[in-house]
Amino acid sequence: MPRELITLQVGQCGNQIGCKFWDLALHEHAANNAQATFQPSMSTFFRNVDAGGRDVGMPTGTAPIQFLKARALLVDMEQGVLDQVMKGHIGELFDGRQLISDVSGAGNNWARGFCHYGPKYHDTIMEKVRHAVEQCDSLQCFMLIHSLGGGTGSGVGTYVLQHLQDEFPNVYRFVTPVFPSEDDDVVTSPYNSILSLAQLIDHADCVLPLCNDALSEASFASACAAPVVLTPR
Repeated sequence: MPRELITLQVGQCGNQIGCKFWDLALHEHAANNAQATFQPSMSTFFRNVDAGGRDVGMPTGTAPIQFLKARALLVDMEQGVLDQVMKGHIGELFDGRQLISDVSGAGNNWARGFCHYGPKYHDTIMEKVRHAVEQCDSLQCFMLIHSLGGGTGSGVGTYVLQHLQDEFPNVYRFVTPVFPSEDDDVVTSPYNSILSLAQLIDHADCVLPLCNDALSEASFASACAAPVVLTPR
């Protein structure tokens, strides 16, 4: 039986990259699943639910897809990004009850995210994490996606990581942090990154770092690539 993975997208960058991940995951499954059946391998990232939000059983090992829901928790201390996500073309993939937001943001300040918003939303975040865990049969891993340069991604993200270790010590914690660009115009980003790295060293089982410069170059190269034209023989 495949084991489940719960994704936590924290901050603007974390949610934007996370949504791109889910978009690609949907395309990959659609390309290899013409019958639109929910297979055991899909349960790692997705739930198959009915109109009432209840999990659809798979007595024969597969089941028709009714409504897919991502095993994900979306957190941002500004409402705008989450509003865009829910209004976007994959918005229905997310459970609206698994979103946490504020209005003022963390002001690109790790300390405000870690010391203010983290404790403020601690109970809410952990309750929603527990809710996602209860929907798993054999949880293997948490995947945290966040940036290190901003305030919410760095501060709230590492706060959540610390408490995941406290409450679920036997579940792996994988982290995909995005390091700021060399020419980042946020003056606090180097400090946010250093303070976040200290938390990653102490609380992450595996870190899969990304560089914002490399992501920008890859995105630009992809946008400029010449389309492939297939000519019939």
